[in-house]
Amino acid sequence: AVATTTAGSSSSSSSEVVTPKTRAALRAHGITRFVPGAIETATPATDGTTKLLIRFDDGLAVESVLIPHLRLPRTTLCVSTQVGCDRGCAFCATGRMGLFRNLTACEIAAQFFWAYQYASTTAFIEKPLTNVVFMGMGDAGVNCVESARAAETLTDDLRFGLAKAKVTLSTVGPTPDAWRVLAKAPCALAWSVHSAEDGLRRRLVPTSSHSSLSELRQGLLDAIRDERPAVRTRTMMVAATLIDGVNDGVDDARQLAEFVGPIVDVCAKLNVDLIPVNAVDHAPQFRRPDDARLTAFVETVKRHEPRVHVAVRVTRGDDEDAACGQLAVKELSRGALQSARKRSMRGVSSSSFSSSSGSNRGRGVVV
Repeated sequence: AVATTTAGSSSSSSSEVVTPKTRAALRAHGITRFVPGAIETATPATDGTTKLLIRFDDGLAVESVLIPHLRLPRTTLCVSTQVGCDRGCAFCATGRMGLFRNLTACEIAAQFFWAYQYASTTAFIEKPLTNVVFMGMGDAGVNCVESARAAETLTDDLRFGLAKAKVTLSTVGPTPDAWRVLAKAPCALAWSVHSAEDGLRRRLVPTSSHSSLSELRQGLLDAIRDERPAVRTRTMMVAATLIDGVNDGVDDARQLAEFVGPIVDVCAKLNVDLIPVNAVDHAPQFRRPDDARLTAFVETVKRHEPRVHVAVRVTRGDDEDAACGQLAVKELSRGALQSARKRSMRGVSSSSFSSSSGSNRGRGVVV
């Protein structure tokens, strides 16, 4: 392993694990940088949430978000798994970018490295960085192999040393088979369902048309039973972005409660995460439900499936376009765009189960 530092959740210290001899050998093979990318800009919002623009050597960039908890002594980092996204969720700004390429496991883990350094040295982030969610740009289920490897890096005691329960991989569930790869990752899983009715879900997530919800759910259940019996002791999450008049009614809530029942049967605990939609320029017709509709949705889910924990996510960082669904890199270099398009034409960026291409890109954290 070519790990750089460990940053355990209970300590702010870091220790070098690449020996001078190893470093010299790597340099002899042309590897001179040990953590890919760098923070180009940091944009704090009024609530303390901070959006980081991290640019990689090929000129492409992603956004990561540091989110200090409002009450508890912890900060969560939201990392990206792809440059752009091809899922096309109707309410998400990232999908408007299209997909340029997958990130390597090194590039995903590097976001934590740079964010940890930033959080340790700035007055904006006072609470320790202890949690990571793969909920930024892209979909971890599409880039499932590299995302799972990144989760291993983050939870490895000899590398970053985060608790497995404090790292969460999130996906819309691109295929039933993707669950088998994700279920092997040493972390929690989150499924962005958005609607438990197939027709409505296809309108909200157009790329989900090739698999029905029941097929995706069965893939998840099979993966949990076959690949990961220990998941029964961990929390899982099902998420839904709620849009006023679209998927926020009591019938929608009842359908969601009935849909998650079989998942609860195989897990110790299931959280239902309700996300009021955030404003995006391309979909001004999508509005946040009012508090009464949100309360009715929560109560309906609890009534029909009392085994789940239901919570409405507090919106954070929306004044700087750092909230859920608002991430999008607006400036990419011409050379990076041309290079990414060539890779896309060769089919590199569309592969769900293979690593990103590039001989040295992203090497240094988990190779």
